[in-house]
Amino acid sequence: MSNAQITVLFFSFAADRMNAREKIYELSTPVSIQEFFHKNLSASLKEPLESWLFSVNEEWVDPQYHLRPGDALAVVPPVSGG
Repeated sequence: MSNAQITVLFFSFAADRMNAREKIYELSTPVSIQEFFHKNLSASLKEPLESWLFSVNEEWVDPQYHLRPGDALAVVPPVSGG
């Protein structure tokens, strides 16, 4: 299987921590958001996986969702209301 790309969109302070609002990543095989997060994002984002919300192609998903070529993953930081 050849490598395929996904687009990752970062919102709010996630964009600041990643120094970008959008990045392209190569995936050689389908991988869960949880695995992708730990391998590619956790060191820069500095918050545990459970603190983030994720959507893929504008649909909310849980961290067990498997990313596929062409997906757009949005990483939304923790929010609090008042």
